[in-house]
Amino acid sequence: MLIKRREFLKISSLATASMLMPNFLKAMTMDEALNPNQNILVVLQFTGGNDGLNTIIPAKNDIYFRERKTLAIEDSMSLTDEAGINPSLSYFKELFDNGELSVMNNVGYPNPDKSHFRSMDIWQSASRSDQFLETGWLGRFLDEECYRCDHPTQALEVDDMLSLALKGENNKAFAFKDPKRLYQTSQEKYFKSLYDHHHDDETVSYLYQTLGSTINNADYI
Repeated sequence: MLIKRREFLKISSLATASMLMPNFLKAMTMDEALNPNQNILVVLQFTGGNDGLNTIIPAKNDIYFRERKTLAIEDSMSLTDEAGINPSLSYFKELFDNGELSVMNNVGYPNPDKSHFRSMDIWQSASRSDQFLETGWLGRFLDEECYRCDHPTQALEVDDMLSLALKGENNKAFAFKDPKRLYQTSQEKYFKSLYDHHHDDETVSYLYQTLGSTINNADYI
């Protein structure tokens, strides 16, 4: 199920949030599914614009209130002497107070590119504005740390397409929407018959390898 950014940010409890999680993520909360010595990074990527000034609010900045006469948030919840958080995000305020949330505000890069699409590439590749990389910051981590990993994939993305952030030179994440449907499709006799197929043409061979990788990933997921 897709949810809009605004709807997600209004979530104020883990109970509510858990209803929106895919089943395979819910399974990770079970004791037997978690290795206490293993760290798991979950990245929630909100693609598109967010009104940062009304999320983390410059509560003591006169310019903010002067220029945003009808949009300014008057009753923000204090995070620091200078900044507050939108009152709709009360649960995140609790996390902050408990030392479980950090805020990196006003993040940018020199010589910013005003193209939305180019800015997305810069963000996901962690590159300079004058660099053009075909790998992402998480993908390069997979290249460095997962060349001997024992699972078909060490990173999963819940989406139709794989983000640049998760593409490495030699390793990449696996993108999918519905794990149950993925597995059922991968078990069909037709696809199974192609699993070990090889072809002399490099492009066709790559497609067969991709199919084999998908079947392995479906079994693992």
